Amino acid sequence: MLTERRSIEALRAGVPNRSAVRELGTEQKAIETRFLDSLSQVAAERSAGRQMAGFMVQGEFGTGKSHLLEWLQHIALDQAFACSKVVISKETPLGDAHKMFRSAIEGLTLPDRVGKLREVLERLPVDSEAYAGLRALVQDGREGFDPLFDASLIVYERLHNDSEIMDRIVSFWGGDRINVSDLKKQLRQVGQPRPELRARRIQELAIPRFRFAAQLIAAAGYTGWVLLLDEVELMASLSVTARAKGYGVLAALTGRLVRNTIPGLYSVGTVTSEFTGVVFDQRRDHERIPQRWAERDPGLLADSEAGMAFLAPASRDWLRLRPQAPDALQRTHERVREIYRAAYGWQPPADSVNGARLSRSMRQHVRDWITRWDLLRLDPSYEPDIETKAVTPDLTERPDLEISDEPDEENGAIEP
Repeated sequence: MLTERRSIEALRAGVPNRSAVRELGTEQKAIETRFLDSLSQVAAERSAGRQMAGFMVQGEFGTGKSHLLEWLQHIALDQAFACSKVVISKETPLGDAHKMFRSAIEGLTLPDRVGKLREVLERLPVDSEAYAGLRALVQDGREGFDPLFDASLIVYERLHNDSEIMDRIVSFWGGDRINVSDLKKQLRQVGQPRPELRARRIQELAIPRFRFAAQLIAAAGYTGWVLLLDEVELMASLSVTARAKGYGVLAALTGRLVRNTIPGLYSVGTVTSEFTGVVFDQRRDHERIPQRWAERDPGLLADSEAGMAFLAPASRDWLRLRPQAPDALQRTHERVREIYRAAYGWQPPADSVNGARLSRSMRQHVRDWITRWDLLRLDPSYEPDIETKAVTPDLTERPDLEISDEPDEENGAIEP
């Protein structure tokens, strides 16, 4: 009863929790099939040093995009993937790769245990073949890993019994700063001096951290790392400069960059239908960004253009939520009705879905049903008349969203 009641409260608020999503499933079978097919190839692509290209899901506000991502996470966990869900917001702007990584690590969900990165490492003993393989990969200069990761692995392996040092190393892998002077001292202590190590800016290490974490997760025995990005459309609220960075980060996370590939990571995002019209038709990002960055930062421009190509309306990597057919809506109605019965020990009436209201979003339907049943449960003689109002996202540019609450991390370097 408690689980069902929690599910109903989540559905009432319009933010379905994991148990509600598991009970309801999804009617978006084409997207589910595409996702499963892609998951089956992630490990092989990683072994070949490639990243499986992700896709975007488009739909109107309230049509079930967040619900779908929660369902895809359920599928990925069943396939032995580690998963992270990141909601794009002021706290996690898409253009700030460091904050995106921190959020992904903080939101890490494992299929076989409760925990984050430290629990991943429980599956990776330093004397195992898998750990040796990770060390060899990171040490290989042709793979392009920053020397800080190789150095931190050496210290992790040689000083594994020092809990304080281990905490610092694992925290560094999870996005924290590391004192490079201390790291050099520890390397000298184990007979592996690395005088060439130098401090890096936080943003310089963001995408490399994604790459290292993806390999760490794979070495620990998981099939791969699935990253689910919700509300990507909020990138439109940022300035054109922040959007340029956001396009580049999105391109990296979804496997659209050759020079910044992240083998083992597979990303899926959701976006509202208004997004491309706002950023491409109204604000002309595909023209303004090249004009601004062609000479200033050709590397950023190349990444941004890859991201914009991925998001372009003509892209084949867009999947659209299928409108709810009357029979599918009726099945969802029956599932929600059964959850409500189990939650409150009260049987809602077996109404048929009103065909005249098919234009409503799924969120509107579910909240209508629950509100109606609440009223009837409290007063069976009452005749509810529920009114709904459509809500659309506000994609107006808001510079205040770009004010960082971590001023030292935006441009600061890791401690020397």
